[in-house]
Amino acid sequence: MKAAVGGTFNVLHVGHKALISRAFALADEVIIGISSDRMAKATRKETSPYDQRKEILERYVKTFGKPYQIQQIDDIFGPTAEAKDIDILIVSEWSQKNAEVINRERAKKGLGALMIEVIPTVLAADFKPVSSTRIIDGEIDAEGKLMRALRIRVGSSNPVKIEGVRRVFEHLYDEIEIEGVEVETGVPQQPREDDVIKGAMNRARSAIGGADIGVGVEAGLLWDEVVQWYFDVQYCVIVDSSGRATIGHGPGFWYPPEVIEWVEKGLSVNDAMQKVTGIEKIGHTTGAVGYLSKNAMDRTRLTEMAVLAAFIPRIRPELYTEIWRKI
Repeated sequence: MKAAVGGTFNVLHVGHKALISRAFALADEVIIGISSDRMAKATRKETSPYDQRKEILERYVKTFGKPYQIQQIDDIFGPTAEAKDIDILIVSEWSQKNAEVINRERAKKGLGALMIEVIPTVLAADFKPVSSTRIIDGEIDAEGKLMRALRIRVGSSNPVKIEGVRRVFEHLYDEIEIEGVEVETGVPQQPREDDVIKGAMNRARSAIGGADIGVGVEAGLLWDEVVQWYFDVQYCVIVDSSGRATIGHGPGFWYPPEVIEWVEKGLSVNDAMQKVTGIEKIGHTTGAVGYLSKNAMDRTRLTEMAVLAAFIPRIRPELYTEIWRKI
């Protein structure tokens, strides 16, 4: 089988490598089209000379130990519009439409359609696509590492929530900027069932603004039909600038019957716990879980666990491509 892949390869980066490595994994031989200087300059403000781009690309391609050809191209077709020995075209999500145009051109010439393999967009550490332009501008490096602080906005001014978010991201990023903002949740003061996730989602989407990610954390009551009692569960939603959301939650625990009785009368869990314990603003300190567990667990740690659970798909994004497309 022979595969084809094309690009400008202005700066060889992890996204390009994903395309090329997939091509070599599927095929016995790979044809790589590199945009000519004229073609590259038509769409980019800064380009390296063709010979330089080819030299860097060839050093990488040789590591696969399979036959290959590198050809200069002056349009999106290259050899793919007429070649009879190419079987499959490897493209990114951004260039999928070009692949469809190529197959229509082949049909006009009486040639069979190429199989099309679409490689998911490779994201940088700020969840935006890796690109040569971003690398040249100094936003990221060729592996997608962020060259500045990750900007985070949390949909709450509660210091416990902000600290829980901070703890997670300090482990994952060299530098972060975090800000808490008050937002409308769009759910009752004491959310239950589906309103818990909805509240977290609304917090995240309302908070993000111009940041890289928005984080929403919402705790609420979930009824368990098996045990016939409520669990307190804290949900977290993390939204990036493209609108994709990932969701997780922390462990659940029971409230004492007296607390639930007050909640059924219309109080929030926080107000009910204040009545039972006499502690004001308990949700801004150890939280109900801190009091009930005699500080074996506090609300900051509970928040941290929910945030980390929501972030897991972003740590291993290659395993979550399909579900990300559905959210």
